[in-house]
Amino acid sequence: MGYGQMLLVMLAVVLFSSIILTTQNNLFTLAQSAYRAMIAMQGYKIADRFLQEIEALNISGKMSFDNIYNNFRFTDSLITINDIHYFVTSTTNWCNQYGGSPTDTLRNYMRADIQVNGVMGTDTTRIGTPEAPITNIYGKTGQ
Repeated sequence: MGYGQMLLVMLAVVLFSSIILTTQNNLFTLAQSAYRAMIAMQGYKIADRFLQEIEALNISGKMSFDNIYNNFRFTDSLITINDIHYFVTSTTNWCNQYGGSPTDTLRNYMRADIQVNGVMGTDTTRIGTPEAPITNIYGKTGQ
């Protein structure tokens, strides 16, 4: 094997190894994105579960509107699914029918805000933030 052929083999090895490393790095990035999307989707489902619980209590009349407000006023929960910890924070506030500050003393509308933090290892995925929580507005059903 001559000097030129050895040089071509060395260049081929370098090129091949750089292609393998780049492919492996891209696959790792893609897997991380898929895991984050899975955590975000599960976090949205958890938030929806809390919002549906409030709605069910309101519609069924099993709990008064004021009691629903007090029970979900400031709650912190921990839900673990497949070794992923979801920290759920819910708050409720009296509001008008548009979600803004109430202009009267009637308590006919309530806004529920949910924040979920999915923690896997050292990585945290936030679903809803204090500035932009997952929000739903409920009206008093008269029961």
